[in-house]
Amino acid sequence: MPEPIAIVYDGDCAFCTRSLRALQRLDGRGVMHLYDSHASELIAAKFPMLANADFDNAMFAVTADGSVFRGYFAFKELLRKLPAAWPLLLLCDLPGASVIGPPIYAWVAHNRRRLGCGSEVCELPAPPAPSPRDSPRKR
Repeated sequence: MPEPIAIVYDGDCAFCTRSLRALQRLDGRGVMHLYDSHASELIAAKFPMLANADFDNAMFAVTADGSVFRGYFAFKELLRKLPAAWPLLLLCDLPGASVIGPPIYAWVAHNRRRLGCGSEVCELPAPPAPSPRDSPRKR
């Protein structure tokens, strides 16, 4: 029997949910278990090792032995558990992928609104309004 993998993600993000549901369709063995990070009591009880996790910036994978992976490395670990996704895993195993993968993942996470999140939760904070001192002065 394959070992399960728990994925804790921002369930309010439509982009994240769609992406993980697409991967779940490749999970013929039922090893992938999704948990919405907003179910805080459940997450705290089931995954105490994620007590201070930054769910707004990354998903987390927790393996059966309690190993925790964040962001790009969580995605890579998930692909490792899904044989149908192994072609994608090959890309993650290319030389240098562990160096460029995390910034690419961070960019996607930061820009998920533009990639189809469609939720207020994925809105980026508005830039601060310029102060009067920052405005050009008329003379």
